Amino acid sequence: MLKRLTVYEIRGVIRKNFLSMCSDSMGSIQAVMKRLLAVCMVSYSEYVEKGVNKKRYSITDKGRQALMAWLQTPADMTGSKNIELGKLLFMGLVPVKKRMELIDEIILNTEAELSNMQGLWNALQSQRDNIKHQTADEWSGDPEYLDGILNATKNADALESAKVIEEFEMYALRYGIDVMQFNLGWFQSLKEKIGEKKQ
Repeated sequence: MLKRLTVYEIRGVIRKNFLSMCSDSMGSIQAVMKRLLAVCMVSYSEYVEKGVNKKRYSITDKGRQALMAWLQTPADMTGSKNIELGKLLFMGLVPVKKRMELIDEIILNTEAELSNMQGLWNALQSQRDNIKHQTADEWSGDPEYLDGILNATKNADALESAKVIEEFEMYALRYGIDVMQFNLGWFQSLKEKIGEKKQ
């Protein structure tokens, strides 16, 4: 929606920013792009870089309309499914020692993800103005994308659109940080409760 990207660039963006939301598997990304191409929601242009043929994907008007329709329906935050919760549900089947090891691993993984998210938050905070201006400049150099963005946001200019988009990207990141902090505290508390019962 925001700029033309190769599948490798899409993978890089997901790896850097969205692993808690979606997979960065190349197979998954290519499968999605294939489905989106089949229904004319994206298109691509081919080019050669350093002797390698590449495809840069862009959203079509049909894709933009579908995305905007989806974005304008309320998010169902009660319906998020996490199959991993089944491991907690049935953890009583696991021997006590192994339970503690699993909870320790959950805590370590959550601390690592929280640290990554906080690092991203801190890095973005210091660059917010530069990012907005850079994004607006990129759109200005691509009139088709600029028109799509301005039509979607109903803003008068690229910089105002970049400002609002960036603001909600930061809200999403803050939400992720808050969820990780809750999860970390919850599992630390669970570990204490289980530890107390062992004594």
